[in-house]
Amino acid sequence: MVAERTGGAAHEVHIHPLVTMDGLRGCELLQQQVWAYADREIVPAAQMRAALHAGALVAGAFLGREHVGFLYGFPALPHEEGLMGVGMHSHMLAVRPEARGMGIGRALKWYQRRWCRERGIRWVSWTFDPLQARNAHLNLERLGAIVHEYQVDFYGVLGGHLSGTLPTDRFVAMWWLEHDRVERRARSDPAAAIAGGSDVLEIGERAERPRATDPGDRAWILEAGPDDDPGAQHDERQESEVWLAAPRDVSRLRAHVPEIALSWREAYKRLVPAYLARGYEVRGFVDGAYVLCIRRLQPPRR
Repeated sequence: MVAERTGGAAHEVHIHPLVTMDGLRGCELLQQQVWAYADREIVPAAQMRAALHAGALVAGAFLGREHVGFLYGFPALPHEEGLMGVGMHSHMLAVRPEARGMGIGRALKWYQRRWCRERGIRWVSWTFDPLQARNAHLNLERLGAIVHEYQVDFYGVLGGHLSGTLPTDRFVAMWWLEHDRVERRARSDPAAAIAGGSDVLEIGERAERPRATDPGDRAWILEAGPDDDPGAQHDERQESEVWLAAPRDVSRLRAHVPEIALSWREAYKRLVPAYLARGYEVRGFVDGAYVLCIRRLQPPRR
């Protein structure tokens, strides 16, 4: 159970597995509310029910009695070097807009970590749009995931207000559940108390963002332009740490100047796979930019 306090009032957020068809149908509704998906893009309750029987997890978050979020993941085979055993692919994480800013999304992920570790699962993967800064900060900085893989137009055209007609290029996040990088974040994030079995969690001030280095000292592979557009691109950087700018608000760009949103997508598609192929990994998101490091972290062996 998570307790959220805002303006002196406490709101209890409960997180627990969803196993009934009624609970799973609530996830159908959330997909429409959060992503404005067309009916054909909705993952149906019947499919989630079948996946549960095969070892999947569907967890729901409830603010009082109101269903405000869910997470859906299913078993996955190793797909990159160093992975051991069956993992989980976390396909969906949704929180209703009016319930955001409470740490519910993070709490769902830490709940997933506990659930997986109790079953011997040591890694979780998921996709996210690299142009969405909110997702980048959550995945890399708050949770400690890393990225080795860039997928071009992974889902095809999804529509809805988050994707529109933009190609669905995606980063594939890798979350090593027992890595020190993840453990440190679990210990410092109030939303992770639920993963330790705490009955009540007080979610207060957000964690301080890391201080950025001087932008003038960074080795940029993609710079930001003056109008939230992509700037200069650099193909042959050799530094051990390189930086990749991201748009400040890709949703606004897609709605009002879609050609600029597309230019960001094209720049990422040209640059990022090439740097990943050379051994870089995406390890952080600081001050609106990705940090790529040449020395890759290794999965824990314990």
